[in-house]
Amino acid sequence: MRSDRPLDKGMLASIGRRALVVAVRPESVKDWRYLLQAMAYAYTYKKPARDWRISVLMYLTNSDDIDEALAAASPIGSREYVVAVYGEPSEVVEEVAELPRGEPFYPEDVYDPWLITRYALKRLS
Repeated sequence: MRSDRPLDKGMLASIGRRALVVAVRPESVKDWRYLLQAMAYAYTYKKPARDWRISVLMYLTNSDDIDEALAAASPIGSREYVVAVYGEPSEVVEEVAELPRGEPFYPEDVYDPWLITRYALKRLS
């Protein structure tokens, strides 16, 4: 989504009270299925970080370091970002209604379904 103002921590903190809502830099999402997979692991296991959103960034970047994952994928301060919502259908509908509007973004590139799964298995074992 493109916005007329940069994403700040306050705006990011105001979303995601019911379902998992995450915002990432567009260049950190090579294929939309990676983002979906990262969100599914973070939502299900609530690890490796205490905050679901940071866990998603860690899965997405395959990083064991929170600061490294934030530096690579966090959109704070950016005018372009991807927002994704994951959770129970009723929760997703409520969250989507509160999000700012933007253009759909479904990047499709070479997709390795095991890339994030290997990282998740390493982190969960």
